Amino acid sequence: MTIVVGAVALAFYMVNLEAEHVFLDRERDDALAERQILLDAFIREGPRGLASRMERRSRLAAPEAHYGVFDAAGRRISGDLLTAPTPLPTADWSKVRARGETGLIMFYATSARLPDGSLLIVGRDAAGQRDFEARIAGGLLIALAVVVVASLGVGLLLNALVIRRAEAVAGVAERIAAGDLGARAEVSERGDAFDRIGASLNRMLNRIEELLTGMRTVTDSLAHDLRTPLTRMRSAVDSALDPAISDGDCRAALEEVSLELERVSSVFTALIDIARAESGLSREMMQPVQLDEVVLDVASLFAPVLEDAGQHLEVVTQGPPVIEGHEQLLRQAIGNLLFNAARHAGSGATVKLEVLNGAGVAEIVVADNGPGIPEADRGRVKDRFVRLDEARGGSGSGLGLSIVAAAAKLHGGELRLEDNRPGLRAVLTLAPGGSA
Repeated sequence: MTIVVGAVALAFYMVNLEAEHVFLDRERDDALAERQILLDAFIREGPRGLASRMERRSRLAAPEAHYGVFDAAGRRISGDLLTAPTPLPTADWSKVRARGETGLIMFYATSARLPDGSLLIVGRDAAGQRDFEARIAGGLLIALAVVVVASLGVGLLLNALVIRRAEAVAGVAERIAAGDLGARAEVSERGDAFDRIGASLNRMLNRIEELLTGMRTVTDSLAHDLRTPLTRMRSAVDSALDPAISDGDCRAALEEVSLELERVSSVFTALIDIARAESGLSREMMQPVQLDEVVLDVASLFAPVLEDAGQHLEVVTQGPPVIEGHEQLLRQAIGNLLFNAARHAGSGATVKLEVLNGAGVAEIVVADNGPGIPEADRGRVKDRFVRLDEARGGSGSGLGLSIVAAAAKLHGGELRLEDNRPGLRAVLTLAPGGSA
C-alpha cells in the first residue's frame, strides 16, 4: 500500500511539474502577443487609445490577467495594477510583485518601453495554474481512494485465498501427525506455488509411507523368519547345558548355534544393505565405476561356483565403460544374480553375463536356460524373505533379489525378470549418471 501511494504521489508531482511548465509557456506566449498588440495600439492611436484599451482589458479580462501603464517616474496611468512591479520585469518573462486592487499579488510579467518613456506591463498570476492543480489534486484523491479500496479488497481476497490454501496444507500435516499416513494434499491443475508445495509434500509422504511399509514388512518378516533359528539355538543351548550330554554332542550343539548365528547375522547385514540403498544413504559412496572391470572381476570370482554346479559361464561386455555407481553394492547385486543362477538353473545349464547399452541406461543381464520362474511369481520374488520353496528349506534367506532391486533403485534403474525361453533373464538397469 505504501508503494502504491508513493507511486501515485510521485505521478502527481511529475504531472504537476509538467503542467506548471506548460501553463507558464502558454501564459508567456499570450502575454507577449498581447504586449505587441498594445504597442501597436499605442503607435496607431496614441496614449488615449492605449488607455482606453487598457481599461477595457482590465474590466473584461480573466482574473489572472494584469495590466498597467506607468510614467517615467513610476506613477500609474492606467490598468488594474496600482503600483509599478518590483523588480521591474524583463522584456521576456519574469516573476514580480505589485499592489493591485485586491492587495499585494505575485505574478509573472513582461514589459515594454513606449515611445513617450512610459512603461507597459502585461502579466499573469498563478490563479489558473492553482485551479488546475486543485482539480488534479481532487482527481488524485478520488483515484487514490479507488486504488486504496481496490488494493485493500484484492489484498483481503488474496489473503483469504492464501490462508485457505495454507490451512489445507496444515490440515494434511495435522492428520499425518495424528497417524493418518494416507492423508494427501489437494493439488489442482493450476500449478501455482501451493500446488507445487502440495505435490512435493505428497511425494514426501509417499516416500515416508513406502519406507514405513518397508520397515513394517521387515519387522514382520524378521519376527517370522527369526523365530525358527532362535528356537533352534535355544534348543541347542539347552542340549549343551544338559549335564548328561557327552562332549561330542555338546560341541555339535554349539556348532549348530554358531551356524544359526551366522545365518541371523547375514540376514541382518542384508537388511541393512537394502535399507541403506532404498533410503538413499548409500549415495555418499557413489563414484565413477569401471563397469566392465567390475563385471569381469565378479565373473571370475563366481566361475568356480558355476563349474561346481556343472554349468558354463559366458561373459560379454558391450556397455558403457564408466558409470557413476556404488561399486560394492553393484558387486553384491551381480554376485547374487550369478549365485541364484548357480543354485536354480540346474546342472548342464549355460549362464550368460552381459553388459549392454540400453535406452539411456546401462544393463547388466544374467540369463540362463534352466527352469526359470513362473510369470505369476516374478513380481513377488523380488520382495524381502520371499522364496519359491514354500517349505522354506535350504540355507537361503530370501533377500538376494531384494538386494539387487535395492541396488537398481539406488542407481535410478530397476530389476526386471523376463522369460529367456527357456530359463530366466534377469536385467539390472543402471542410469549412467547415477541415482534418479
